[in-house]
Amino acid sequence: MSLLQVRNLTQYYPNSTAPLPALDDVSLEVAKDSVVAVVGESGCGKTTLGRIASGLLKPTEGEVIFDDQQVWKLPRSAWNGYRRRVQIIQQDPYASLNPGLTLMESLRPGLLRHKIVPRRQVTEEALRLLALVGLDDDEAFLRRFPHQLSGGQRQRFAIARAVSLRPDLIVADEPTSMLDVSVRVAILDLLLALQAEEGLAYVFISHDFGVVRYFTRGGRIVVMFFGQVVEEGPAEQIIGRPRHPYSFQLLEAIPVPDPRTVRARARQIDEADLEDRVDQPPSLTGCIFANRCPFADDACRSTRPPLIEVAPGHRAACLYPERVPDLPDAVRTVVEPGAADVEIDEGLATAHNR
Repeated sequence: MSLLQVRNLTQYYPNSTAPLPALDDVSLEVAKDSVVAVVGESGCGKTTLGRIASGLLKPTEGEVIFDDQQVWKLPRSAWNGYRRRVQIIQQDPYASLNPGLTLMESLRPGLLRHKIVPRRQVTEEALRLLALVGLDDDEAFLRRFPHQLSGGQRQRFAIARAVSLRPDLIVADEPTSMLDVSVRVAILDLLLALQAEEGLAYVFISHDFGVVRYFTRGGRIVVMFFGQVVEEGPAEQIIGRPRHPYSFQLLEAIPVPDPRTVRARARQIDEADLEDRVDQPPSLTGCIFANRCPFADDACRSTRPPLIEVAPGHRAACLYPERVPDLPDAVRTVVEPGAADVEIDEGLATAHNR
């Protein structure tokens, strides 16, 4: 059963020139207790989608449906419940916490406003939340200010604040991108443990397929480019057999411990041709990826491809999905689910055997 549906979202921001939409007819669906990862390069609209899904931004066009109710038509009483049930973890733990408030002062208002616990039990609940996310569960820690925490501690506390209201859905907007490598896997494991314990659903936003492969096992992936969904489907299918050229290039670009693959990639790249194509504006009538696609032809530049099913539950917005080749064996060894355990290293996936 669907917990969240976004239908045909379009979002424009003010622009002095002819505006391009930050989101262009984007739809996705999140089931209860599931993970949907949204992947794409910076500026593709991932954060805008997350802000709309969490109720922080009203879309220019389209619908947001949560638990079978249209969010932007909810009465005030129901709106408060929606805001409690959908929380967001911001990308930057250094900016998402108020520097003038202690940790207790950051937790207390939400617990009281939404009547999570009686006033006399706020401290006890706050300590429980600290322990839940692996922080020191003592009152002295609650009296600390954000600047007295490390980056990993801040992000753990941001997670505690998000789960404090006992939500059904958490939008995790690049929750590890600002953290040291040493704590990234620990934060991802914490989020997965909370999903198992609390029955959470996630919209997990990232630009890094290595992180997504680690986090989204058994879930779904939505790949975005220039505000459009270009591919979506089960994580194992998209990572193992991408059917859109953009997804293929994102996966192929993951560094691998194989110098032969690296040399082969270098021979395939024509830098001058790449610069000429990338500098061209994206097509407004044809495929949004046509100017970067190695398989594009004139039809791609004149016809916008719809999302079509290329395998059960797997869709791609490409006129020629059969032209997308298989991933090189060295890349497949790194990214295929079940092929190896993954160590996240500066946003890169490196295979190793335990």
